[in-house]
Amino acid sequence: MADGGGERLRFEVLGLLRAVRGGGEVDLGAAKQRAVLAVLLLARNTPVSRDQIIEAVWGDNTPTSAVNLVQTYVAGLRRALEPSRARRAPAELLTSVGDGYLLRVDPQQVDLDEFERGVAESARLRASGDLVAAATALDEALGLWRGEPLGGVVGLFAEVERGRLAERRVAVLEERAELLLLIGRGAELVPSLTALVDEHPLRERGHGLLMRALCQAGRQAEALAVYRRARRVLVEELGVEPGPELRKLQHAVLAGEDPEPDRPTRPMVLRPVGESASALTPAQLPRASASLIGRDEELARLDGLLASYRDGGLVLVVTGPAGVGKTALALHWAQRVREEFPDGQLYVDLHGYDPNQEPLGAGEVLSRFLRTLGVPSPDIPVTVEERSALFRTLVADRRMVVMLDNARGSTELLPLLPGPPSCVLVTSRRRLVGLVAHAEARLVELDMLDPDASVAVVSRVAGRDGTEAAALRRLAVLCDGLPLALRIAAARLAVAPTLRVAELVAELDDEHGRLAALGLEDEDSTVRAALDASRRALSPLPARLLALLGLHPGPDVTAFVAAAMARVRVADAQRALDALTAANLLSVNESGRYGAHDLVRVYMRTLAAELPAAERRDSTSRMLDFYLHCADLADGRLPVARGSVRVAPEHVPEQTPKLQTSAEAIAWLDAEQANVVAAAELAAAPGADPEWLVHAWQLPYTLSRFLWLRADRTTWLRTTEAALEAAMTLGDPAAKFVMLFNLGIALAQFQRMDESLARHREALEVARASGDVNAQARALTTVADMLQFLGRVDESEASYREALEVSRVAGSRWAEANAHHNLGLLHLASRRYDEAKSWLRAAVTMYREVGEQCGESTCHTDLAMVLLESGEGEDAVTSARTALEVASAAASPYHQAMAHDRLATVFDRQGLPGAVAHWQRALALFTELGAPESDQVRERLARARAGTAV
Repeated sequence: MADGGGERLRFEVLGLLRAVRGGGEVDLGAAKQRAVLAVLLLARNTPVSRDQIIEAVWGDNTPTSAVNLVQTYVAGLRRALEPSRARRAPAELLTSVGDGYLLRVDPQQVDLDEFERGVAESARLRASGDLVAAATALDEALGLWRGEPLGGVVGLFAEVERGRLAERRVAVLEERAELLLLIGRGAELVPSLTALVDEHPLRERGHGLLMRALCQAGRQAEALAVYRRARRVLVEELGVEPGPELRKLQHAVLAGEDPEPDRPTRPMVLRPVGESASALTPAQLPRASASLIGRDEELARLDGLLASYRDGGLVLVVTGPAGVGKTALALHWAQRVREEFPDGQLYVDLHGYDPNQEPLGAGEVLSRFLRTLGVPSPDIPVTVEERSALFRTLVADRRMVVMLDNARGSTELLPLLPGPPSCVLVTSRRRLVGLVAHAEARLVELDMLDPDASVAVVSRVAGRDGTEAAALRRLAVLCDGLPLALRIAAARLAVAPTLRVAELVAELDDEHGRLAALGLEDEDSTVRAALDASRRALSPLPARLLALLGLHPGPDVTAFVAAAMARVRVADAQRALDALTAANLLSVNESGRYGAHDLVRVYMRTLAAELPAAERRDSTSRMLDFYLHCADLADGRLPVARGSVRVAPEHVPEQTPKLQTSAEAIAWLDAEQANVVAAAELAAAPGADPEWLVHAWQLPYTLSRFLWLRADRTTWLRTTEAALEAAMTLGDPAAKFVMLFNLGIALAQFQRMDESLARHREALEVARASGDVNAQARALTTVADMLQFLGRVDESEASYREALEVSRVAGSRWAEANAHHNLGLLHLASRRYDEAKSWLRAAVTMYREVGEQCGESTCHTDLAMVLLESGEGEDAVTSARTALEVASAAASPYHQAMAHDRLATVFDRQGLPGAVAHWQRALALFTELGAPESDQVRERLARARAGTAV
């Protein structure tokens, strides 16, 4: 994009922050003004609020005049970037949007975007088998780096972004080395990889690349020395052993084997860039109606909006109630204007309102789009942020239509939005105000069709003339002008020429039967007939299993749960699932997991409803028992102590997945979480068998520790609230105590401390009423926790001491350990360090006795802080390292992250090296978990890099 004088601007962030025009550098003004530009430039083509700018530029030291200063700096940037703009003329590059600003920048104008395009081009060349060209493309991309990114920009925001960009460059350097190794040029890489490893000693991939390069140079002994050095650094700095890839390399070198991976037997063919790719232009839009009745005004509005965005970048939201025809309108218009977008169309159904399928996340959608655009699956980045950046890079120069159908909210859409010149078309039942605010989306709202248009729809689809005009108008009224209902009613008339409109109206006039009459389940439906034909071709077990799986409430199934429901062996269930897949009645979502498309799912539920009531109840009970039994087994393998709840399902499955280790348990819970939650909801549904109320609270109970370890606080709170309702209905004191107790903990994760205290006090009363001293000890401790947080220290200490007494009477060593632990924290808060150390060390001993590894790790983490505050720095390091060792043994990423964070704090406070490395590891773990602690660690890391006190 050029300024008012027609000269093209170029922005550079991969080194000193610069703006260049016509070969000359633009004066960007003072340091703070440059910082404002950096914020706007890194968010290019996306609005940034004034508050966001202030936070980024000043952080915690915000001056009272910050708002005026931002306005002054923006005005200065406008003068610098558009010097020929008339004084009162509107700005074109840096515009005001709401309470913030938007910097409009073409992808060709920014060196960072050019760098990412080069990386994407290299990925395409590598997948096509041209490794030399792929390496050359990376060389050219890396040549754009002129030094430390965002040079000359000060502040915490700049440090955070500088760290991200630097990490991206290192990853690309490693990818270049990988390519040269595959070509066989490892010997020439040894010096550069040695320097890279010296600069980034904690990156295992760098050590592995250097080992391979040395082997290609015939220096196997030195390669083994690199492994030993890597192991020493990882153990000393992070307290972890090398990962499997590095160990595999070492074994290969020791065995005298070639450490190079096997070459692919055939390269993937990627879509090339440029006009030559026209034959492979994506065209994913589903079929649309040739004509659209009653939507002329909406189509004209869409045309007008497109005309007002000649340079592209239009984001449209078609919104309205369910069944109003949002998708039909959007598809019809998108097909009509497709010639204006010659580079193709991308389409995805986000399933935002599908009650039987989880909505697609941004990461999955981006993965699909990237594969369509030619990126091989192994080269797709891990994080949503990186996938989004690569997607924007790939479509930066293309005019495409991107249709996002059935969206639920704005937040998940933002990473999916390409910049100009593409057009984005979204359909949703919500108005998506957030998308309007952050992406300047334009709304097109649909309402019901008017009576004339409704009659026209029925007449055209049904092929009826106007001889029954009064009945047709009454039919339109009964369908409420809703296009979906109108088309279903018209379809019934179309396939039954002898059915008079008045007869259908009489059927629909009965409100109780109206929805059934407008459904697709009647036996004359062509969909039902086709699916029945497919089922009749199956052997007996697959045919029976298809009906039984209609009882399953979750998104997918495995052979294990299918075997439990059908009362067959797993091998037989596996063969039946394979038969259903071969018949295109099921699909394989991922290895070993089977799902169904929407219409087949409806068909399966119809079949299930036709089964005898006794068979439905028995199969559902066995399915619930399967998940309860396996979830309880997995829960028992987690490195977290649990209560004494007895889980005893009536039908214990004969065959279960392998759940012998903590890793296997976590993997199973990761895969089955959605199914376990759905099973609990089914057990608690109105009209469910009263005996299933036990499942309704015990299934969430078996998930609680896993959700805590995964830091999935939202799911934990939601499922625990539902489980408490079931426990209260059941009237079992033990169930009520457990769910009140867990709900109190879940509420505390959201800082809802008053509510948490109330739930824990209710749990305490239940425990006292039932005489359960173990439960009383646990509840007294958590009541004290909440009181301490609320600043009621005296009450808190009294409650902790009462918990100690009760836990000793009950012989509950875990509750006693927990009380000691929290009394230690109470003394730490009041700076009574000697007492705090005594309590915490006693707690460590007790945790170790009962095998509570996560509690032991957390206690060591807290003890490290006490020791640090009391001036015992060496002991603080030892305690923090012990916390990391125990957390690693427990295979708990959350507790490992906590330990890394504390180790970094201890190192930083004492001026020791290694703080940054541990904060980097803590940030990676917290980010992977989606834990809110990641923001705090990111800020501490940025401050450490900036050399300021943390």
